[in-house]
Amino acid sequence: MKAKKLGIALVMVSSFAFLGTSCSNSDVTSATDEALTVTATDESQVATINDEVVSEADQYVTTTANAGYMAVKSVETVTGPTITVDKPDSVSFPKTITIDFGTGFTGKRGNILKGKLIVVISDKMWKANSSKTITFDNFYVNDNKISGSKTVTYKGLTTSNHPYWTISVNDTINRKDGATVTWISERTRELVDNNSTPLIWADDKYSITGTSSGVNAKGKAYSMVIDSNNPLIIYNNYPHFVQGIVTVTSETRTATFNYGNGEKDNLATVTINGKTKEITLKN
Repeated sequence: MKAKKLGIALVMVSSFAFLGTSCSNSDVTSATDEALTVTATDESQVATINDEVVSEADQYVTTTANAGYMAVKSVETVTGPTITVDKPDSVSFPKTITIDFGTGFTGKRGNILKGKLIVVISDKMWKANSSKTITFDNFYVNDNKISGSKTVTYKGLTTSNHPYWTISVNDTINRKDGATVTWISERTRELVDNNSTPLIWADDKYSITGTSSGVNAKGKAYSMVIDSNNPLIIYNNYPHFVQGIVTVTSETRTATFNYGNGEKDNLATVTINGKTKEITLKN
């Protein structure tokens, strides 16, 4: 009788242990999936901030070049960023161009820019293999502080006759919520459509491929790869990617991030282990 009771007790204990383990594993999986979603969202935020910095630097360096590298105001409004050049001529290189957004300027994507971009150009930027290195002086996008550096190199024209650039980035973003994200990236940025308005930058459309890695706001390391068959698509006048697919990996788990079919919105989907949900992108 004792042996029978003992056997029943062991079965009950084993069953409860199994149930407890199953519940725990489910909770862990759910928490891990949520953390991976956060990672993908963090990656998206820092990637779009990076692209805005590159876009703003492109516009004002070109504005300065068109003015013979003389100090100029913004091409948009008299209250825009102030641009200064250490060598105000068309022959001396390298030269340093400082773009000062002051205490708050609304960029073409609707984000608030503060502080300075320090841009060192190696040569006239229409020359193949010329480069500009961008650093920051107390610079913010929507109160997210950016530090680090990025180097943009003009590579010439693609086989489709589109200008393209390679971009190497090593940035840290101290977010307004107190979290910190680090981001290292190697990308190719191609101008795929100027909307038949070559003198208007706002409606230009870019395609982006490449990889990145970093540490998310929760301190977790991750890596990201853009699907070369579905590159990221962004417009100069819109704060989010509107199309493209990326794969984000963290702690051996993978998420697929899809920005949609080109519609301008702040939504994307994330798919983890076959389950898909819609998320809202951060500025």
